[in-house]
Amino acid sequence: MKKIAVFTSHVYEQMSGQMQKGIIDAALKYGIKVIFFCSFGDSYSSKQYGEFSGYDEGDTVSFDIPDLNEFDGVIKISTYFSKVTKEHLDQILRDVDMPVISIGGLDDMALNISCDNVSTFKELVEHVIKHHKCKDIYHLTGDTDHFFVKERLEAYKEVLQKHKIPFDEKKIIYGNLWYNSGEPALEYILEHSLEEGKMLPDAVVCANDYSAIGLVNACKARGIRVPEDLIVTGFDAVTEALNGYPTVTTARQPFYDFGFQAVVTMKKIFEGEEFKEDIRLKGNIIRNQSCGCVLKSVDTIEDFRNSYLKRIDNTVGIAQSTTNLMLSVANAKSLEDCFREVSKNAKTDTGFKDMLICLAPDWDKKRIVGDDFRTTDEEMTVVDGFRGDEDVPYQVFRKKDVLPPDMLEDPNPYYIFTIHHLQYYMGYLIVSPDIDLREQKALQSWFVDLGTILDNRRIQRDLEYSIARLEFLYNRDMLTEIYNRRGLEEFFGEYFEECISNKTGLAVIAFDMDDLKLINDKYGHNEGDYGLKTIAYAMKRLTYDDEVCARSGGDEFIVLAKNYTEEKAKEFVEKARAIINQKVTLDDKPFKVEISVGIHLEYPDDTAEGDALKIFEKCLKIADEAMYEEKRSHKVGRGD
Repeated sequence: MKKIAVFTSHVYEQMSGQMQKGIIDAALKYGIKVIFFCSFGDSYSSKQYGEFSGYDEGDTVSFDIPDLNEFDGVIKISTYFSKVTKEHLDQILRDVDMPVISIGGLDDMALNISCDNVSTFKELVEHVIKHHKCKDIYHLTGDTDHFFVKERLEAYKEVLQKHKIPFDEKKIIYGNLWYNSGEPALEYILEHSLEEGKMLPDAVVCANDYSAIGLVNACKARGIRVPEDLIVTGFDAVTEALNGYPTVTTARQPFYDFGFQAVVTMKKIFEGEEFKEDIRLKGNIIRNQSCGCVLKSVDTIEDFRNSYLKRIDNTVGIAQSTTNLMLSVANAKSLEDCFREVSKNAKTDTGFKDMLICLAPDWDKKRIVGDDFRTTDEEMTVVDGFRGDEDVPYQVFRKKDVLPPDMLEDPNPYYIFTIHHLQYYMGYLIVSPDIDLREQKALQSWFVDLGTILDNRRIQRDLEYSIARLEFLYNRDMLTEIYNRRGLEEFFGEYFEECISNKTGLAVIAFDMDDLKLINDKYGHNEGDYGLKTIAYAMKRLTYDDEVCARSGGDEFIVLAKNYTEEKAKEFVEKARAIINQKVTLDDKPFKVEISVGIHLEYPDDTAEGDALKIFEKCLKIADEAMYEEKRSHKVGRGD
């Protein structure tokens, strides 16, 4: 089965959605596997998120995920790539040895399938001039970096010239191709018309529907009637234009046909056919109320209302899903619980029919991928997710395959969305999305929150580790890694109460290393430290019954043991001495490590007076006195 990588952004936008549907239908018809690699970095939302350092860098990692050596062809849905995403994708595709088809745009590196903007826009301007007798016509357009903006502008000029209408550069208004360009455009039109001694021009032909809708709304706000006072036309036939009031005269690009034709063309290329020229498909004019061809009525407003209610319902749903996502993971006790809550949440309101959370190696290490990431294979881990109504099992697969084996072999299309927090790559979601009437920014917010949630979980885990480490440092002796005096005190009250309950003895055993100064002076401090660590080693070897070992000072150690007898305490000491001697001998040291020991057995009962700390100090004092008595006997025995 041939396999095509499809690169796209703005997945949930109507025009892009139609192209995706065309691709999917053709791929299923001809038995070709398509996998979509998706970015949210489009011309509009990037302005919203561009202020956050590294967001686009992390977002476009989705384009780096596939090793294109594993694919047979590439399709680019080029309508909405921002400059950042376009440059990144161009770099990836610059040296690929496979057919590349761009749809909805013009790309020097690819075979293009796009709208015949010139002939289609000419027909629209012709309609305004010939049918509605307009002569004073403004053009609301966008940034000329867009090829379609330049083509539609040229079409506008050519039609004016054909009908001997003088072209005036001052009647070109450069907006941003979005709703909010309408108000400043109308303000300019009113001022410029007044300079020419008019109230309004005859018509404004807009480069796209969003600009046209924005202009119509601005006219409504000022009491200017469309089309009675001013004719307005758009381009693209988006739902808002066709179902609004007034409905907008526009041109429908054959977006679905772009996608379907791209797969058909790719199939022919696979079979050996060559294509040396771009493919241009003509759009069709839709005459509506904004030019006067259709009488203004509210007959269509119900369709518009139903469409918007569905979109609002979906938007509210994903907003609620995002809120639920944040709240549910807040109660998760572990990472596994967190993944489970994300998966559970994604089953409702997101429109995901399938969803797998796939984490990369070192996903929690603030990972930034490099150029070699594209051809580097690694193990991806599915930590949770679902396919339809069934939960998916924990599993691993190879990144070069992009999908788990069963999904790779089935004919269905899948979408890949990067999981990232700013520029830090964590992995990706495999999704089968519902792209109808879903809001791009709402879904983008869900993905942003997902990355933030996982990053917060990482921070929480690291914080917990840091707290545990601080507690360790606070309660532990760094040289020997056994408890220090503070750590020992934490156990005393608990052990004391247990011995009262069990009516057993509480042992406090004081150890002191003999001749530490002598070893330091003769052999060096490293060897002195060796002696201290050897005593601690022996103590740790003997902690079978919850004994607590501590280094309380320079050469002083304490063992706290519950449910002990005098005999058991003495046995502990003798075993410690044996382990110490054995280790020193095995390590071939030129000195002995000897200890002096004092033992005190306390048999606490309910009549014990004072708090646990005071009782601990009393017990330790008695043990110390016994230890110093033994130390004096050692010195006498050596003749010191």
